[in-house]
Amino acid sequence: MQNLLDIHLNPDFWGVREHCLENLRPSHIERLEGLIRKYPTLLSGAFFLRSTSRNGTFFSYPDDEVGDKEVIAWSRISDDHEILCATNLNQENYAVVYVTVDDVMHSIDSSMKCLFASDLSPAELNIEVRNGKAIRLTIPPHALVIYC
Repeated sequence: MQNLLDIHLNPDFWGVREHCLENLRPSHIERLEGLIRKYPTLLSGAFFLRSTSRNGTFFSYPDDEVGDKEVIAWSRISDDHEILCATNLNQENYAVVYVTVDDVMHSIDSSMKCLFASDLSPAELNIEVRNGKAIRLTIPPHALVIYC
């Protein structure tokens, strides 16, 4: 399987591949391969690193000096369709973070549905007005989640 990050995050700057993707169970890999076939945007869409916030007010990127280094989020966009991916690199604790999404593509009364979660995660999340638009993710330790 071509890795979800090979095209745009090579080398593995924040350890996403090492700490999350390489630890997925074979059944997760099969589900991801199916998602890539169904949603080619995961590999070929325009790549956008997304800012995150623990408090919903101060947003930063992982490469900022004060940025969150445990949650890495990115979007792939094509044909006015956004797929949001996020990983929690913490080995022990859940991460609850707000993640910025495309402001123009999402209306305030809309939501994003979970396409994939390597552990228990909410099935649907509402779009909120924060840093433009954002969703509030709950990501289990060492997990990957994908929403659209």
